[in-house]
Amino acid sequence: MAKLLTNLTFEEWVRYLFDHPVTDPGWHFDIDADDAKLEPQQVVSYATRLFEGAGELLAPYTDAQVNQGLWFLISEGVSPLYTLNDPVVPLPDRVGCVRAITEVFKQCFLPRCTPHLSAMDEPGAGALNPVCYMWWDIFPLRGEPQDESRREINAARLLVMETTLELPSVACQESALHGLAHWGIYYKEPCQNIISAFLRRHPDLRPELREYAECAKHSHVL
Repeated sequence: MAKLLTNLTFEEWVRYLFDHPVTDPGWHFDIDADDAKLEPQQVVSYATRLFEGAGELLAPYTDAQVNQGLWFLISEGVSPLYTLNDPVVPLPDRVGCVRAITEVFKQCFLPRCTPHLSAMDEPGAGALNPVCYMWWDIFPLRGEPQDESRREINAARLLVMETTLELPSVACQESALHGLAHWGIYYKEPCQNIISAFLRRHPDLRPELREYAECAKHSHVL
């Protein structure tokens, strides 16, 4: 019987997200799965804290558990982080949460993802690579450049992509390019400029990654 979990501490919330056997579909799709109910401000606060300490906080869990938990946390349709769209939460807190995503890539994806290209389904990829690659595709925020109230959040998101693009990780670079490709629909010139600058700074990229970057520059990726 499913339980409604309220008043969770931060530590309990982290265990709620990640301390599960890996299943297909994920545990959160089970009709008997417990459901955590937190106030929007608390969700943003907890997510920011998780992102900022991702290396240490996620260390006890396997790559597959982290993949499953992060997928639930950020995936459209089920994501608790829809609270990032909630004006009840102060804008500086929401912007800070988005900026903290940089640390997920630095502390977790950089050391734990394998150097495989997910877009090419390269064999041998690690269990954490899928959510790294799909991060910006499934994240519950859209560009909506016509909405002035979202300007700071959108700028923060683009900055995180630009920053993670420079990490020495094929998986992180591919993820950033994937995100920039999709956001190029809304912010064509900034995204193209970020990718072009990346290509100039890295003339020795793997040919496959360079080709992916060229496609991403024109939003020609899935």
